[in-house]
Amino acid sequence: MFEIVWLVYIVVCGIVFGIVYRQDRREGWTRFALAASLPVVGFLLPLFRSGGGGQRKSRPVESGIFDHFSIRDVEHTHQYDSPDAAKEMNVVPLEEALLVNDFSTRRRVMIDLLKQDSLDYLEVLRLAVSNEDTETSHYAVSAITGIKRKLTLALQQLSVQYEENKDDPYLLRSYADVLKNYMRSGFLDERTLAKHRYTYSAVLGRLLELEPESAEAYAEKIGTDLELGEYASAEACAEGFLRHCPHDENAYLSLMNVYFTVQSIEKLKDTLDLLKQSPIRLSNEALTTVRFWSEGT
Repeated sequence: MFEIVWLVYIVVCGIVFGIVYRQDRREGWTRFALAASLPVVGFLLPLFRSGGGGQRKSRPVESGIFDHFSIRDVEHTHQYDSPDAAKEMNVVPLEEALLVNDFSTRRRVMIDLLKQDSLDYLEVLRLAVSNEDTETSHYAVSAITGIKRKLTLALQQLSVQYEENKDDPYLLRSYADVLKNYMRSGFLDERTLAKHRYTYSAVLGRLLELEPESAEAYAEKIGTDLELGEYASAEACAEGFLRHCPHDENAYLSLMNVYFTVQSIEKLKDTLDLLKQSPIRLSNEALTTVRFWSEGT
């Protein structure tokens, strides 16, 4: 009896995924493997992930604070253009595929990743390195090695260009983006990481001199300075953020974060009062912060 039910379930899964993902067979096979490995739950989970309509829905890619820059193969070009959204992969199924008891699915996912700009999937690759399937782990290590090589080469080229020309915002943004990705790659020891953080902060500082209304750059520089323990620099940057972007709630929240870090509670409350008096329509995050500190906690 159980065998019959199981067979019917498999057939239904095959029919449903065959119809829903007829335009994307690779996606269909991946989701079918999930459904077959995780009865019922595996069948429903991918449908909920995709909104139930069969259209692939990509998660926003975290490729740095300047999303319109992407590292290309720097052996052949110095351009850093935006990625083709149509070629971006769905990270959620990738993560799920690594848990499927089907080594062929895992290996196929890793091979597909090797064909993509794997920089956007570092977290998935790190997870795959420790996979029990040695071939999947080997593919992940190969992809990470390739990422390290590209980042190192891009960093070397951009550092030279930066020293020669510190007045090009495009170059500064590209260099900042590469530095951030290199720091988050996990390839660095603490001493080297700190060195690159100082460089990153300096590049962002120069960018803010040229473009003093770049909110993303302010936020990144403030966070980096706090990590380095450069509290005076972080405070000066946060004050500049508020001065140049008085209608951005993040300017107030960043300055409050600096004052909280250095335990200057009175200045924090003064900034909170400024935020309350501003005409800004606050987000849920900002409202939660305002309510928290308004209660005198």
